[in-house]
Amino acid sequence: MNFFINDSQKHLDLPFIFDKIKVHTPYGRDMKKEMGVYGLKDLKALKAHYDLLESLIEKVEKRPLLFKKIRQVFGHFKNLSLTLKRLKDKETLSTTEFFEIKSFVWHVHELLDLLKGQETYGIEAMEEIFKVLDPENLKMPSFYLYDAYSENLRNIRTRIKTLEHEISLQRQNQKKALEEAYKIQIRPNLEITVPKHQDDLCEKLDQDPCFNYISETWMHKTYKIKSDQGQLKMEEDLDQLKKAAMDEEYLVLKLLSEKLSKDHIFLKGNMLAIGHLDLLLGQVYFILAYNLCRPEIATEDRILIEEGLHLKTADVLKKEDKSFVAISMDLHPGVTCITGANMGGKTIGLKLVGQMVAMAQYGLFVPCKRFIFRPLDFCFIACEDGQTIDQGLSTFGAEMVEISQVLKKADRRGLILIDELARGTNPKEGYALSKAIINYLKDKPSIALLTTHLDGLADDEAILHLQVKGLKNVNFEDLAIDWQGSLHEWMDYRLIQVKTPEEVPKDALKIAKLMGLDASILEDARRIVEDKEAK
Repeated sequence: MNFFINDSQKHLDLPFIFDKIKVHTPYGRDMKKEMGVYGLKDLKALKAHYDLLESLIEKVEKRPLLFKKIRQVFGHFKNLSLTLKRLKDKETLSTTEFFEIKSFVWHVHELLDLLKGQETYGIEAMEEIFKVLDPENLKMPSFYLYDAYSENLRNIRTRIKTLEHEISLQRQNQKKALEEAYKIQIRPNLEITVPKHQDDLCEKLDQDPCFNYISETWMHKTYKIKSDQGQLKMEEDLDQLKKAAMDEEYLVLKLLSEKLSKDHIFLKGNMLAIGHLDLLLGQVYFILAYNLCRPEIATEDRILIEEGLHLKTADVLKKEDKSFVAISMDLHPGVTCITGANMGGKTIGLKLVGQMVAMAQYGLFVPCKRFIFRPLDFCFIACEDGQTIDQGLSTFGAEMVEISQVLKKADRRGLILIDELARGTNPKEGYALSKAIINYLKDKPSIALLTTHLDGLADDEAILHLQVKGLKNVNFEDLAIDWQGSLHEWMDYRLIQVKTPEEVPKDALKIAKLMGLDASILEDARRIVEDKEAK
């Protein structure tokens, strides 16, 4: 069963979280994509992962320059997945692929040098592989089909060099003789361009068997020295030698591929180890950048958050030189209702809970002073920004489809987050449906957190009722208030427990005033509320 139901990952802003975890190797990127959640059955592994992160944090803080160098080495690793598959399938690799393997081994040894005297995190030295790829002991990351691989290849290359030298010498002698004979300057590529007005020279070159006519323009004619019969024979011999060299090089590549094919598992193991360390360090730097705390594992189903932040919102506010008001809550199986006016911050509190649970079960640390939880079986969030209307359904219909799906799973240990339950229908029926759903969930093992602006839904001793504190430090007599399109700076997102209906503040009219709604309309709305409450 998938941990996230529908688009919950996106609606909890997890793509934003994962974007903050920076990795530098293709293996780290693959592991990051494949990150999964730890379940209750994985408690031992989850604790071990938290321990490993804590250990690495201490090392990074103690030796920041060392780990900066390690991450710089990470940047040199290329994706060898296809090469490794070809090696496993016993195909013959190319010279480029052997260069990439040798470069990989070279950078592995760079990492091991940096980690000398410390834990190597599963990365192992590969001296034998490097020796195979460096038969002349040059100790360089570059790769070449060295003469040491084949005596036959060495002999062929020697003959090629000798013949090339002889051909070059003969051509230079021929060039020099022709230059002296015609008192001309021939270019190193054995070509000469003659102005057409030099009729005599053009005529002589046209008739000389030592030259080939190449091309002409309206002003010039170009000629090239022609190889004589002896040179042509040597060129043919050279072509044959080069073909023999290519055949021998292929045999060497085939032999090397066979030698290294047995090492593909070893290479794969190092790639995975490097990817794992890369991802761990990405998480460590993320933890340090946002001052995240290690989650604590509870012995019972519970979610305790002390002074928690919603990372994406906090990040936006920080860029505006503003701060996020931390949120605290203690949730248990059953139902908790968060009430408050629309735009009052209820959704932020809802998403914050889901975001932290998801981060903790991904093995990440979380943005709060203290976090206690017990891994759950699934996570679901229904919120307005996540609503999809298809199959001809209204907003309300689509919402009911989603909620009916998750209610079938409520007998499992999950996290159910619903923003403004039944918001897409009329308040009377919406209240009835919401109350019935709350009654259904309140005795279930899942932890359900719902937001609403409807009065009375939380009037039940079995329901934990939390209220967003709401607007703060707003002088509504100040006509110069400029909210600039964001309520964040005016809102106090902290939650207070409500025990009686009278304690619930009404912020909707205040928010409307802050938004600039006409004063006469606000006054009329206030009278209507007072008349209704008086009845």
